[in-house]
Amino acid sequence: MGTHNITSTKVVRMLHTSDVHIGYVKGPGFEHRVVCQCVVHALAATAVTCDVDVIVVAGDLFDHGRLESEVVLETLEILTKTEIPVVIIPGNHDVHDQGSLWERCHEEVSRSGVLLLENVEGSQLELLDGDLTIWGRAMAEHEPGYRPLSNSPKRPTSGWYVVAGHGHLNLTSDDAHRSSPITYQEILDTDADYVALGHWHVLTDASHGGVKAWYPGAPMGKPGNGSANLVVFGESVSVECVAVNPSEQGC
Repeated sequence: MGTHNITSTKVVRMLHTSDVHIGYVKGPGFEHRVVCQCVVHALAATAVTCDVDVIVVAGDLFDHGRLESEVVLETLEILTKTEIPVVIIPGNHDVHDQGSLWERCHEEVSRSGVLLLENVEGSQLELLDGDLTIWGRAMAEHEPGYRPLSNSPKRPTSGWYVVAGHGHLNLTSDDAHRSSPITYQEILDTDADYVALGHWHVLTDASHGGVKAWYPGAPMGKPGNGSANLVVFGESVSVECVAVNPSEQGC
């Protein structure tokens, strides 16, 4: 974590996922609805099993913006029916521009009860009676000028601090042309307890200089190979990759 002193005494448990891609993937088996919801049922079940206090979806919950409003509402309500707060940022597949799924389905999003970080300049939520603050910037366009972590605000004076971003971690100078770039320096500059990343579908530790940052992998795929991160904020911040297994409830 950053160099600050821990000021929260409450243990907070968070499920970090990304790249769910509802509208594209199908779960195990052969019979599914036109828009398969198996993976979001599996995520909801995982959140309950892990007894988390909050779910963070770091972009690309949806694969594209053409989904019917009924499908969007169903997806969101599968998550919120857990009665666990659900925080979402848009990614490159479900960008938040004037013609986006989020704009078109604004009523459904509001009705579902999810907490959407929809400001392209960044927005912040305080949860769990102030024990957790989450900041993230919505993506309006996946292009090199959009920097998911730039200008994140100073960390709060109390509680745990999470920053969410959807983009590509620049590892070498060859990555300079990439859209939605993220650098190690930007991760460090957040001074967050945890940076919840999305865009890469492979579990990746992007931590730097004492700031923990991870891509959680994708929850989709063959039985047993989907994953998410269980992040526990306590005496320290622990990160555990947990399997997202097929749920008994699905298509």
